[in-house]
Amino acid sequence: MNKKLGLIIGSMVGATVLGFGVYHSSADAKDTKLNTDSIQQMVSEQYPGTITELELDKEGTKKVYEVEVRDGDTETDLKLDADTGEVLKEKSEVIDADDDFDDNEKENTVAKTDDLISEKKATDIAKKEFDGEVREVELDEDDGRAVYELELVKDKKEADFDIDAVTGEILEMDIDTEDDDD
Repeated sequence: MNKKLGLIIGSMVGATVLGFGVYHSSADAKDTKLNTDSIQQMVSEQYPGTITELELDKEGTKKVYEVEVRDGDTETDLKLDADTGEVLKEKSEVIDADDDFDDNEKENTVAKTDDLISEKKATDIAKKEFDGEVREVELDEDDGRAVYELELVKDKKEADFDIDAVTGEILEMDIDTEDDDD
């Protein structure tokens, strides 16, 4: 009886600690001085190209925006302070179209191309769970398995999916709400 009571109490304490840690580790846009619109404008003024990713994240006690900008064959990854907009980290690299082609060839060796579901089918599977606009679809290889990675957006929500490219099974689904009210 004492073992059961100890196990129950231990489980409750563990769940409470875990929940408290998750609560304090999530980045929330309403607690920042700059919202995503402000960051987009700042980045667009300083870096030519198209913003392909913009995400609020938390590093320790500091909140940062991670931004990816593509301009032709150059990709720039930025990390900006969410309160000041100061660029904390900048990394640019040239994207070689031949390298992308080689990566796709390697991915297709995991499963025969004929065995893969179509990109449209993967998109339809994701849209059954989250009816949003498709922002990005990528065929990738994860642990020897061909996977479609999809990003969909609607209103202030963003959904990321990993879908098995052979079976169509949803391997991972993550839906985030972006609150950029100031």
